[in-house]
Amino acid sequence: MNSKSPGRNQAIATAAVILTFLVLITVVATIGGGLNEHEWSEISIVDIDISAEALDIAEASLNVTTYLDNSGDAASGEIDVVVKAYDATTNLLVTTNQTKVGSIGGRETRLARTPRVTIPKEGGYKLQIVIFEDGKGIQRAETMIYGLTSLEPPSVAKIAIREIDFFVEAVEVAKEGTGEYALINTTLYIDNLGKDVSGLSAFIKARDSETRLITAKRWEDLGALKEGTTSLHYTELRVLNGRDYLVEVQVWQSERIIKESSGMVLLSPFANKTVVLETKEKTVEISPTIKISDFMSSMGGYEEEGYEPPIPAPYPTPVPEEPGFEVLPAAFALVIVSVLLVKKRGGEKRRCV
Repeated sequence: MNSKSPGRNQAIATAAVILTFLVLITVVATIGGGLNEHEWSEISIVDIDISAEALDIAEASLNVTTYLDNSGDAASGEIDVVVKAYDATTNLLVTTNQTKVGSIGGRETRLARTPRVTIPKEGGYKLQIVIFEDGKGIQRAETMIYGLTSLEPPSVAKIAIREIDFFVEAVEVAKEGTGEYALINTTLYIDNLGKDVSGLSAFIKARDSETRLITAKRWEDLGALKEGTTSLHYTELRVLNGRDYLVEVQVWQSERIIKESSGMVLLSPFANKTVVLETKEKTVEISPTIKISDFMSSMGGYEEEGYEPPIPAPYPTPVPEEPGFEVLPAAFALVIVSVLLVKKRGGEKRRCV
């Protein structure tokens, strides 16, 4: 018995040391505030919602809502959501924004809203959402966005240029006698798809199609445009005859362009043309078979507001013409018939006698 007592004592001492160590750990953990509860939290990104609005003509603001779910039983640590926007072409960082969420309880879902992520409207972007817990990245998600150029600021007038019409209003001969100019009336049909708006201006330019030079330009005030209406607006451009032009229309609001359109005016058919006769190897000049004056509009005053087309005069009733030389043959024929009848009656009387 005595030989075995030292072994038993050693085993008892070892067990006592281990028990004391466990007790000390428990005491230290209790004094230090207990075990960290968030060690068993499980944070994940459930969904992402993105809305966008135009700040102005060039920039847009994104509002990113991230749905975070804690599927664990313990509360999480301090959660932060970082939203990064990368250029889709260059993959360079454009902007970043951060939102503090705080602790998320066990079995709880929390919404993290990150407003006003400002980016240019031009191009596409890759949005990266990174979730941090106590400064450590634990979750990441990505999504792509495109087509921000279609967004318009709330203050921008919602208009559309439905059509552009052109007609020749007049033809003027140059003072030097070296050519002639055409006065082109330009008619704009503008739809107002939004609310009543005013303060809009149209800049109309005639660009030579060959040289690309601007040959005429005008500013026109569009006045007040009523909601849901189509209005007509007129202007005149004086251009050199015999050339082709691209007429460009830009609608301005608050010192920026909100709508553009264009149309072609072809005056080259009214100019002399030089052709080469290959068979005879000589050059001749051919004059046009039509003149620009043939296309001059007869709608004078059409551009004035309140213009009403004149009511056509009733077609005149034909007046009977007085007898003339054309009735003589008929009268002569009538006389001959009368004479023949008289002779016939005289012959019948003689036979009877």
